[in-house]
Amino acid sequence: MSAILHLIRHAQASFGAADYDKLSELGHRQSEALGVALKRQGVQPDAVFIGAQKRHRETWDGIAKGID
Repeated sequence: MSAILHLIRHAQASFGAADYDKLSELGHRQSEALGVALKRQGVQPDAVFIGAQKRHRETWDGIAKGID
């Protein structure tokens, strides 16, 4: 049995905003769309590791929503 590692960069952050460390509206849509695409491919993560930034958490939250 082989393991597959998926590396995902955070979705679009709020460049130029007072709080850059959050996703833009587009970033939220991107992360959820990625979750939907991963689900279509049969991807169901056994473990998830994310960075400490808010945009990392928000990206994962969108992906998780799309996968469910």
